Amino acid sequence: MGSNVSFSFATIVRENHSLAPFTWLQIGGPTRYLIEPNDQKQLIEVVQACHADAIPMRILGGGSNLLIRESGFDGATFCLSSPAFSQMSCLENRVTCGGAAKLSHLIAYCVGNGLGGLEHLVGIPGTVGGALCGNAGTDDGDIGQVVESAKLLTKDGRVVEATGRQLAFSHRVSSLDELVILEATFRLESGEVDKLTKREQTFWIVKRSRQPSFPERAAVAFVNPDGYKASELLQQSGFNGASEGAMRLSSTYPNYLIAASGATSGQALTLVERVREGVRDRTGVQLQLHLQIW
Repeated sequence: MGSNVSFSFATIVRENHSLAPFTWLQIGGPTRYLIEPNDQKQLIEVVQACHADAIPMRILGGGSNLLIRESGFDGATFCLSSPAFSQMSCLENRVTCGGAAKLSHLIAYCVGNGLGGLEHLVGIPGTVGGALCGNAGTDDGDIGQVVESAKLLTKDGRVVEATGRQLAFSHRVSSLDELVILEATFRLESGEVDKLTKREQTFWIVKRSRQPSFPERAAVAFVNPDGYKASELLQQSGFNGASEGAMRLSSTYPNYLIAASGATSGQALTLVERVREGVRDRTGVQLQLHLQIW
């Protein structure tokens, strides 16, 4: 990490560590440094040290939409698994939540405190930070609509704050491009716990009826374009069940990419690009990847 970083933070740094176990697809190469800070202060110190040594940095989220190349990542990858990055607090109708918390945990916390506005997002995997970066949403609304502010860590180790308006949320996109979302504050609506719980359960039942329960390693391939369903476009274009080596799209739920034994990131990239071109040629719609490629 300089050697300075690896020496100074030896207790929280592992070298040449595989990233595959951190992803749903379970494929991909190693990262030069895997760093698991214990708290925000330590995270800031390590980021500043990496920045000083010009070491590229990335943050692991829930791994549900992450595709890592076999070559891996020649830089520092941060895993924010410490409880310090997942804290939640409630003040009147506002909830502040660490970016590394699971979105499902945030929803349950809000409902349990009689605060509504996020329960329609139940069933969406990943972390709160990941949900904010991609402005996760359903037909009933996006997470960005209830964000009041966020505390961010820049690539050079500075902590900055931004309002919801400054974050510029739009369809499955936000302007969030800082290194880490340390925490976010949501402005919600007060409600009765029983009614909110039933509402959450209803959304969950509907969500599960539309999603497969794969025993395999699977991930959503494409973002639903505005006004379309990616799965329907794939079905219409004849790509349900399309495969490349040990990687395939589900026959029943074609927007799900499934990795069998021996699957590689190269096969995944070849498949999704072939499918994107085919859908564009047949329908005129350019699908955007839901997957993040490292």
